[in-house]
Amino acid sequence: MKTRIVVSSFILLGALCLMAGGTWAKEVRGVTDTEVKIGCLVDLSGPAKYGGPPIAQAFKDCVAWVNDNGGINGRKINLVVEDNGIMPNTTMKAARKIILKDGVFAIGFNLGSAGASAILPLCEENEVVLMPHGANKKFFYPGNKWVFVPHTVQYSMACRAVEYILEKNPKARIGMIYQDDGFGREGLEGARAAAKFMKSKLVKEAPYKMGTMDFTPHMNAMKEANVDTIVLWTYLPQSASVIKQKVKMGWDVTLISNNTTGVPPLFALVGENADGYMLVTPFAPVHTDVPGVKRIKEINKKYGDPKKTLDNPMYPDYLYLAGWGYIEAMVEGLKKAGRDLTPDSLVKGLESIRDYNMGGLCPNITFGPKRHVSSFSSLVLRADGKAKRFNIIDGFKEPKTPQ
Repeated sequence: MKTRIVVSSFILLGALCLMAGGTWAKEVRGVTDTEVKIGCLVDLSGPAKYGGPPIAQAFKDCVAWVNDNGGINGRKINLVVEDNGIMPNTTMKAARKIILKDGVFAIGFNLGSAGASAILPLCEENEVVLMPHGANKKFFYPGNKWVFVPHTVQYSMACRAVEYILEKNPKARIGMIYQDDGFGREGLEGARAAAKFMKSKLVKEAPYKMGTMDFTPHMNAMKEANVDTIVLWTYLPQSASVIKQKVKMGWDVTLISNNTTGVPPLFALVGENADGYMLVTPFAPVHTDVPGVKRIKEINKKYGDPKKTLDNPMYPDYLYLAGWGYIEAMVEGLKKAGRDLTPDSLVKGLESIRDYNMGGLCPNITFGPKRHVSSFSSLVLRADGKAKRFNIIDGFKEPKTPQ
């Protein structure tokens, strides 16, 4: 009898050890005892390649700062930066590489809404948290377990742009030139919704294919429609081309655009002709005297190269600051996920973030189980052609148009 009990005890103990061993041996992609691997997908070779390097630099500076201060729950961040070329097919190639080959745990940034939409099924299949920049409405309506957006989306910014114009002039005749892809159509949808909400309408719409640089027909169509304001859902090179065409035509038409174009290189492309150009953005300009910007400047001095970055008047500083908005949200989520790090614990960690202080750089960050977009608020900026910088002309506000 005693022998049987002893044997049974050993069998039970062995089974428990196997179960515990299985638990201990369970691997989580991109996570070890000493590091967590985070991906950053930016454009280094495609139509938005001006934006890739500053975003990547922000991630590198923040990661260096975090790691130098002990990491997160005993782990250092291993950052993997990959060129996504911003197009859907090239973004898919880059995402497959960093997930399936490099084995990242999560993607802290992806530049391009169309590309983010393309890789979403891959992220779902592999349980990869994705933070898209240039996110579209599908990421919050109906939303997705694996997608978190630290700041406002294209639809909301387009609403804000149209509302701002119509609040200043209820009789404004608004036209829109937009890129004919997920990014541009998302802006178009928001602009239409806001115009309708404000009891107005877009009087002319002119799509263009990515890579277009001649906007003569688009601007002629706008003038024929007698518009007085043009909403541009364009990238930087296209906005510059529209400004040049406006000057060529001698036409004093108001232009308002999206966050991606609010960078000093615009002044290098069009000079003082940028004066008066407006845009909506969730990030304060780098010259703004707020604690969040001051803090990031100090970190950049220690871990980056200020002469080439934030102290360089032609540096795309908005994109650098935007990068911080994402990596800090990811870092805070990782902290709240705890030592037992899994894809599900990261989701819960991110969902537990409440009013994370960004020091005025952008709206504070808050997520929840039913709130994966932190904020719909944005600023309105206006270009000062002589000073070669953007100034805030309307503070952080959410659109009144239902989101």
